[in-house]
Amino acid sequence: MQLTLHTDLALRLLIAVTRSGEIPVALPGFSAAHRVSYNHVAKVGQALVHAGYLRSVRGRSGGMKLAMPPEDIRIGHVVRKMEPTMQMADCPNCVINRDCSLISPLDEAKRAFLDVLDRQTLADVARSTRSVAA
Repeated sequence: MQLTLHTDLALRLLIAVTRSGEIPVALPGFSAAHRVSYNHVAKVGQALVHAGYLRSVRGRSGGMKLAMPPEDIRIGHVVRKMEPTMQMADCPNCVINRDCSLISPLDEAKRAFLDVLDRQTLADVARSTRSVAA
């Protein structure tokens, strides 16, 4: 299963905002650091604000901040919000749809995938695994 760039960026942005603490993350800097168009990042940020995960801080030192504690944000929930259809295959348009035994295993795999992500919070995945030199 591969997530769309939209969802990938949403997760990266949430991690960056979590790691920044009280300092808002400016989207132009984020888009430059991740080598992605600002317009795409702005749409992702807007979707995260609309979903209630982020809030926008206006002004000269503005940017994005978390709208709730990172411990309350489940990664599986974010993926579901960003990938509303989350189809693994194009089953609705397939000519063998009525007589296909692949639909059930694909649905089961998707549920298992999301179950794993539901066990992880934003706080869990935002923890740095790199050791910091003193």
